[in-house]
Amino acid sequence: MKKTLIRAVVGTVFLSSSAWGQPAAGDDAIPEPAETEADFTPEPAPDVPVTEVEALVTEGDESDGAGWGDDGGDAGWGDDGGDAGWGDEATESRSSVNFYGFVDAYAEKVARTPAGVGSDGNTDYESNPHEFDVPNLNFMVQASHGDKFRAFLNLAAPGAEDFGVRNAWVEATVYRQYLQIRAGKLYRPFGLYNEMLDAVPTYMGIEPPELFDKDHLLLTRTTNLMFKGRYNSGPNTISYAVTTGNDEREGGQLPIGADINVDLDSRIKVGSSFYSSNGNAVSSKSVGEGSPTGGVLPWMEKDSFMVYGAYAQLSLERLKIQTEFWIADHNATRDADQVQALEGSGLNSRQLSRFGLDGDPTTTDDVNLDADYKVATFYVRTGYTFPVSGWGSFTPYVQYDYYKNPETVQSKNVGGDNEAGLADNGLFHKSTIGSVWRPIDQAAIKLDASTHTQKYDGETVTYPEVRISFSYLWDMR
Repeated sequence: MKKTLIRAVVGTVFLSSSAWGQPAAGDDAIPEPAETEADFTPEPAPDVPVTEVEALVTEGDESDGAGWGDDGGDAGWGDDGGDAGWGDEATESRSSVNFYGFVDAYAEKVARTPAGVGSDGNTDYESNPHEFDVPNLNFMVQASHGDKFRAFLNLAAPGAEDFGVRNAWVEATVYRQYLQIRAGKLYRPFGLYNEMLDAVPTYMGIEPPELFDKDHLLLTRTTNLMFKGRYNSGPNTISYAVTTGNDEREGGQLPIGADINVDLDSRIKVGSSFYSSNGNAVSSKSVGEGSPTGGVLPWMEKDSFMVYGAYAQLSLERLKIQTEFWIADHNATRDADQVQALEGSGLNSRQLSRFGLDGDPTTTDDVNLDADYKVATFYVRTGYTFPVSGWGSFTPYVQYDYYKNPETVQSKNVGGDNEAGLADNGLFHKSTIGSVWRPIDQAAIKLDASTHTQKYDGETVTYPEVRISFSYLWDMR
């Protein structure tokens, strides 16, 4: 009974992740960690196959076959019996409501980081205080009626402060497993991690891959409307999703997102995601309001961009290997007044020249308005799980991230990221080693250490950081 309960709770979490709760540009947006999504049928009847996610949670082992954070074989709502559609009688008319959530306590210490160049021509460093936080505190509700309708609510309180709505959506099955429609505020399917980052106990690592770092997102994590479905052939599944929403559109544009992936026997998963602003987009923030919640930087007047790439996951026995590669191609125009507001924020010589701020003094007429550029990022993450009798399981892991953004700046206050924006050329490398201890299925204690390496004032600079996280999945059923 306990395992069934855990299965249901985690399955619910995964389906919750289907909306990146991103409001239209100009609305207040809460910082969004991501979540997992897998279609899940609560308390499945004996003849309904258990999904990959449910099976994994029962075992409590992310790296054994299918990971906790995987969206799995997608035994979806609306697939109970295989025939339910809008015009059909539901195979079951029962309703259910589940309450659950996550809490994640976190601590980090970053070593001294570059802070400028002294009068002697050498790099000056500044100390960074240690940090305690509750980056993820979520209260989630899943409701379903038979196999035709479901709804999901995800309330999040980053920093354990005020709760805000991260996800709120409803979904209806239109035609079997081949077509469902979801509407509201939902995480978009994008790569391996966008729908699962809120479910902290379920995956390797403490920090997300760099493409999902909230200080330099490639696009909004949430959208508003999704058409999705899948086709099963034995143990293999092809899944698709098409999305649109407010995102960062300037006015009447219709941004388009898409994802398609193939899952082969829960061992190999290969897919590709795509996004186009389909015209002009504008930033969710102005200079001085912090890092944006999407792909448009605060000093842009307008930006027409697309994001494309691919991802893959290999799960063999207790070994898991994940990799993704993404390009964000921007055709943007800077806002002269917003660019001038960047002066005094610690821009390096390359950035001053790039923006047209290297004169003394400068005016808005000096600003370079053309901003065509590309962001490129790649990561590979691998881990191996060791079950330990009486102690749960241990999963040591390693990860490498590559991230290059020639347009961003250092200061987070003005919209930068303090990583790529710190480097002379907008490029940094990050290497991570760590371990996850799961004493029970619902809890994870993670410890890892990373090094950041980049060019700063013409020399290669490396600084370390260490983190610890204790997260727990709770339920109120």
